[in-house]
Amino acid sequence: MNTQHDPQHVTQPLNVARNAAWVGGAAAIPGTVIGAFYGTLRTQTPVLFSVISGAQWFAIGTTFWAARTSVLNQDGLLNWWNITRGVPSHLRNDLNPTLKDKVRASTIAGACTGFSLGFLFRGPQNVIPGTIMFTLFGWAGQHGYNYLDARNSSELREQAQLREKGGDSPKENFMQRIAKSKWSPMSVLSDEEYVSLMQEKLLKVEAEIAIIDDRIEGFRAKAKAMEVQEKTKQAPEQVPEKE
Repeated sequence: MNTQHDPQHVTQPLNVARNAAWVGGAAAIPGTVIGAFYGTLRTQTPVLFSVISGAQWFAIGTTFWAARTSVLNQDGLLNWWNITRGVPSHLRNDLNPTLKDKVRASTIAGACTGFSLGFLFRGPQNVIPGTIMFTLFGWAGQHGYNYLDARNSSELREQAQLREKGGDSPKENFMQRIAKSKWSPMSVLSDEEYVSLMQEKLLKVEAEIAIIDDRIEGFRAKAKAMEVQEKTKQAPEQVPEKE
């Protein structure tokens, strides 16, 4: 097989741009909402302000994700560049990035985003502050995500081990404690509670179906009785013959 055209060894820039645009579109939604809320309170043109805010969030999300993906797929993009020049591709070493690689990628992406968009939207005087701020955001955000992901994975492993050992129910996490609060509109159900709830609903549905069947039988019996009465009224009276 020719490794020059192996999709496992090549990252297409178009795919990077497409995924970045999806992330930017997702970021534009809260940006537009926040812009509309702030613009309604502070400006005379809330619609224009919300559109500009959504465009800025779109640019931030797209730029950040494109830069981060490019850093994490640098070998794949380099192979694509080599293929366009007719140079053989190389084996990729970026298919399984470590946590440090992800932190580095997010930090670089934050710096690129702050530098480029700070210059574009705020002018040259805001390039250095924007670069520093977004670099810190990228670094801290990736560290926070790694921590929460590791914690969630550890809790899932503990729950799986407890289920295998047949031990007590696993410790509730923060979201489960909130869901069980009396002020929460939602509740957390175990598998047994969910099955019991579904069985109760099924029994109610079966009871309603039985009631409806009884009513249908009653209507059929009434219809037959009315039909017999109609036939009786329409039949001529039979007079006995005299001998």
